[in-house]
Amino acid sequence: MKSLEEAVRAAKKERDEAIDAAEKKLWTTINELKGRYHGAQTDIAQILDITRDTILKNVKKHTTDKPNK
Repeated sequence: MKSLEEAVRAAKKERDEAIDAAEKKLWTTINELKGRYHGAQTDIAQILDITRDTILKNVKKHTTDKPNK
């Protein structure tokens, strides 16, 4: 039987992995969408209420591809 600590650590690890996977999926999708038309990145930033710089930083952090310009 797992100890309480092991069970909590396992649950936390599972949650962290799910969050990381969701972040990667979000920013990979954003990376694809921002290349759809001129100004799409600005529109995405407005929709998400973040800066364009935040988009670039997160795309770089969470994707293996280079950001689309």
